[in-house]
Amino acid sequence: MTLEELKTRLKIPMEDTSQDDYLQAALEDAISYVKEYCRNDFVDGLPSGVKAAVAKLVKALQEDGRVASQSIGDMSKSFFEGGTMNEVHRLLQPYRKARFV
Repeated sequence: MTLEELKTRLKIPMEDTSQDDYLQAALEDAISYVKEYCRNDFVDGLPSGVKAAVAKLVKALQEDGRVASQSIGDMSKSFFEGGTMNEVHRLLQPYRKARFV
């Protein structure tokens, strides 16, 4: 997955390079996490579902990933633990290799 693909998935204009260094580092971290979690090196490239999970991980790093909802009028936020990671793990489940003991 390239930085350009990530920016497209996150709806960041290509000409906006202000976050590129951060996004590249976050992208590498997210891909590393996904490979370890799935026990899969994805030597043929990342499938679309895995790319979606990587983009969600990067987005969660950019924001507070625990926000379940928020309202602007009278400012209200609700938080929950693990929401983003649950969604990421759901997306990655078909790509996860079983561990044999």
